[in-house]
Amino acid sequence: MIERPSVRKTKRLDYTALDAGGKLPPQAPEFEEAILGAIMLEKEALKDAMETLQAKHFYVDAHQYVFECMIDIYNDNHPVDILTVTEKLKTKGFLDIVGGPYFIAKLTSRVSSAANLQYHAHIVIQKFIQRELIRIAGQTITDAFDDTADAFKLLDATEKDLYEVKNDGMKRS
Repeated sequence: MIERPSVRKTKRLDYTALDAGGKLPPQAPEFEEAILGAIMLEKEALKDAMETLQAKHFYVDAHQYVFECMIDIYNDNHPVDILTVTEKLKTKGFLDIVGGPYFIAKLTSRVSSAANLQYHAHIVIQKFIQRELIRIAGQTITDAFDDTADAFKLLDATEKDLYEVKNDGMKRS
């Protein structure tokens, strides 16, 4: 039986089975930054973002850490702003990893409001789905070259992975 890691457990793409031709994975870091900045500027922005986005949708690790900290702060019923996010990152030991207080402050300079938050989130989710499709295709190619693999089980595993991506990317959009 072919055992493949769940989509939820996979952190990054594995291009070993699929030649990416020197291309970067689909990503939109500027939109990720705009989302994070908007959340710190407007009180209701995080609530709106949480309806569609998950930390794993962000390509940049630092953005994932920041988003996770924002959710933690929100769940603790505290205001989400530059100071609270910086403090939460410091408490969790992520502040230096993400780029320090300057990085957090810089996020708010990217946007003036959360007016386009859902549009930006849509783009980030599209890039996530594209990365996942590349990962699944690469794994399917690797598995399909294995002569001992059961083609029907491979088909089922691929279908399951695609279904999970669809649910993860479009569950709340």
